[in-house]
Amino acid sequence: MNGIQITGVIVPVFMMLAGAGIILIWAADIFSGKFSDQGNFFRWREGENLLWPHILAEYLTAAGLFAGAIGLLVYWEYALPVSFVSLGAVIYSAINSSGWVLAVKSRTRYGIPIWITLAGAIASLFFLIC
Repeated sequence: MNGIQITGVIVPVFMMLAGAGIILIWAADIFSGKFSDQGNFFRWREGENLLWPHILAEYLTAAGLFAGAIGLLVYWEYALPVSFVSLGAVIYSAINSSGWVLAVKSRTRYGIPIWITLAGAIASLFFLIC
């Protein structure tokens, strides 16, 4: 497999899958009614933290992943910077979320896709830089 296939196809496909995964995981939690006993969206909490800023950041990361991926496919001049920022956000989020996963053993099922995505984001950055 040559570099054009990796950066031109595989990285954008990974980015779209990661973006879709972020959206689907949060949508599953939201629509499952997990937080419905807490009132409206802006009152939802996990522990002492409000959830809406975290969910907003996750959805903005997903939007950046989609924009960067589509940009890479159509050779948009801002595709690389958008991809770098959104992949960096994925790396930050995956590392940050690892603390949440590791704190409670029953959350390991969330950790596996998080760590796969972390590895994919690091590899994608490597291929885009090189």
